[in-house]
Amino acid sequence: MRAGRRIKPVIMLAASYFIATPPVLAESPTIECRGERAVCRLLVNGEQELAAMLVSGDVRIVERLFADDAIWTLADGTRWTKREAVAALRGAPRMTSSRLVRASVYQHGKVAVVSWSESWRDPAKAGEQQSFGTDTWMIRDKGWQIIASQEARARATP
Repeated sequence: MRAGRRIKPVIMLAASYFIATPPVLAESPTIECRGERAVCRLLVNGEQELAAMLVSGDVRIVERLFADDAIWTLADGTRWTKREAVAALRGAPRMTSSRLVRASVYQHGKVAVVSWSESWRDPAKAGEQQSFGTDTWMIRDKGWQIIASQEARARATP
């Protein structure tokens, strides 16, 4: 009887892992973690969600992951507040594919910097598009959120 009671929590824990863990992408990103593993996993999952948002168009991801006072600097130098980003992304064209290629997480206590690269296919352009950037995350009352994001674009590959 006692052994049966121990097995049930282990099974529940294992089941919760599979339910809470997003499916593995066809090509998993290269990950570097310099911090707590749980924090790295959480932030990389957030970065994967942001890459996937280019296909889904689900701006709730930005609403959840970006702090209310966040600043997003685009590759052309345009700066967006969270509100401006959400408004712009609501009407943005969707990509046919998008994936996080690489993410390096550097945690410094309650702040973490994620250096990332992603690739996507824009139906209006030929070839694969690539961007890279840096997201600064901070843990606050709402958990880990992006407080600053800056991106750059790489040349398209045919």
